[in-house]
Amino acid sequence: MENKDFRILIPAYNSERYIEDLFNRLDRMDLLDKVVVLNDGSTDDTLRICTERKVTVLSNKKNKGKGAALKLGFRYMEKSGTEFFFTIDSDLQHDVRFIPDFLNKYENSKADIIIGNRLGDTKTMPAERIFSNKTTSFIISLLAKQKIPDSQSGYRLIKTQVIKDLVLNSDKFDMESEILIKAGRNGAIIESIPISALYEGAHSSISIIRDTYRFIRLIIRSILVKG
Repeated sequence: MENKDFRILIPAYNSERYIEDLFNRLDRMDLLDKVVVLNDGSTDDTLRICTERKVTVLSNKKNKGKGAALKLGFRYMEKSGTEFFFTIDSDLQHDVRFIPDFLNKYENSKADIIIGNRLGDTKTMPAERIFSNKTTSFIISLLAKQKIPDSQSGYRLIKTQVIKDLVLNSDKFDMESEILIKAGRNGAIIESIPISALYEGAHSSISIIRDTYRFIRLIIRSILVKG
């Protein structure tokens, strides 16, 4: 992995509870130097921890949403010229030990986006998430014109060129679905690898009512606007 030129984008909002542990896990894999934290207006000790660990940090002054934080990273990737990057959450839901599996899939496929599919192992996933993930994944697959088993997984490997070709309008969680729809329509190849997810200590920032509304709005817009 040391010969691969990639970055690991980590959107973070008030993540002091988890992010030190995440850095330790990445450090044990000699990957801490590839980290770019996308600090979305945190008011806790997230920024201090990042500074002490000497990782690259890009910040929004105020909390704007996960999509807005990711856009900071996307612009950084476009300027850096790095071939591809990972997105992983800061709350330890994404097991960094799967990074070599993503890289192996990338080397042995023509994929432009690789998604970590959690739905093959749902023992630790709450029942309501299983239902919502399968439902939304079915809809996203239709709009992206290819099968995407777990469209709501934020654990992804993405080619930087894919992002350059997209105009993204969303700033919240729905942007992750917007990426898949628009990239799929642009002809990007989207593949998956099996992963497990950890939910024991993670706290979801998703608001069921607000984010369901945003998802429905995205779907309607995607149907009405082709491209």
